Amino acid sequence: MSRVSEVTNLQQQRIKEMQERMKSGDVSDAMKMQLMIQNVTQTLNDISQTLAIIADKQ
Repeated sequence: MSRVSEVTNLQQQRIKEMQERMKSGDVSDAMKMQLMIQNVTQTLNDISQTLAIIADKQ
């Protein structure tokens, strides 16, 4: 599996987990915001790591 595919799969998994947590209905707005921020932060970390891997190969 390529690194791009791996990052994409991880992103989709995080989105699914976040949506499942929010479906319960008892999640506060603050917690929803926190989950979304965590998701974006992890996505940026994945992108940074992927770019570092690409740079190391060149």
